[in-house]
Amino acid sequence: MRKTLGLVSTLAAGMLVITACSGDGEDVADDSVTWRLGHSYGPESLEHRAAERLAKGLESSSDGRITVEVFPSSQLGSWEEMQEGLELGSVDIVIESIGSIERYSDLAAIEGVPFLYEDAEHYFNTWDSDLGEEMIQAIKEDSGFYLAGQIYRGPRVLNSTMPINNLSDAKGLKIRVPNQETYIRTWQALGTSPTPLSFNEVFSALEQGAIEAQENPVNVARFNSFYEVAPYIAHTNHLYGSNHFQVWGETYDGWDEETRAIFDETVAEVSEWAREVSLEEQDDNIAFLEENGVTFTEVDREEWLQATMDVVDDADPQVQEWVEQIREG
Repeated sequence: MRKTLGLVSTLAAGMLVITACSGDGEDVADDSVTWRLGHSYGPESLEHRAAERLAKGLESSSDGRITVEVFPSSQLGSWEEMQEGLELGSVDIVIESIGSIERYSDLAAIEGVPFLYEDAEHYFNTWDSDLGEEMIQAIKEDSGFYLAGQIYRGPRVLNSTMPINNLSDAKGLKIRVPNQETYIRTWQALGTSPTPLSFNEVFSALEQGAIEAQENPVNVARFNSFYEVAPYIAHTNHLYGSNHFQVWGETYDGWDEETRAIFDETVAEVSEWAREVSLEEQDDNIAFLEENGVTFTEVDREEWLQATMDVVDDADPQVQEWVEQIREG
């Protein structure tokens, strides 16, 4: 099915050049294109600001040939539906994480291995290296998705409706997780009750008590207003990660060299900008949340790490090899 859908999107990508009728009746080539970019995050989020920056940069660098329409807040559907749109050609770019494509490739589980990085510097050193490029290319070959650039998100934390001071407090906690096997196994190992749920359903589920927690970087709690219904955050820092500009690999490979170069250069500029902004805004986000009634707590990292050490045992052998390389680095 994936190969069939990939063929559809490749054929769609091959029709970037269309024929238009000039004023004097002669046929002329018009290679302008409009891309649809979708994501699940709010209009004030870093993801949306990065999307708008990408759109402006692509239009400018292509002299107006490339136009990008940006759709935030799940306007094009859930991230799962938008990813299916990439295959079909109805969506051109989706902003989401590596782990979001774990349902397409077991290799994407590398994003969800808990407590893999000591800190942000360790994370950057990994993904800016040849190993990082190797992982991106392997995931592309296995899944069909090309994950371009990085929108650094900071560490993921536990955002809940009740205070969590230690691991025993989390026992039985009804926590929303993405529908990704590694996330589910991680939170089961921590003694919670993980519930896969679409991102656009999280606020109402917290508000109605269907779930008691969600885990994401602090900017998500702020810009998606989760703090209004879940005013506690524990600095678990269980994952470090980025969102990426996801495109269908065969579509990307089918672009002409100039289009790929414009896309790659613009994505690189936006990625550098996003990392700087993310690091600068982390303290601001925490301050904003504290001012709006959120209580932050620290946890014993070693206690949580030991509880999840076996999660990687069921991972793909290639993922286990990457984990060893990252930990040694």
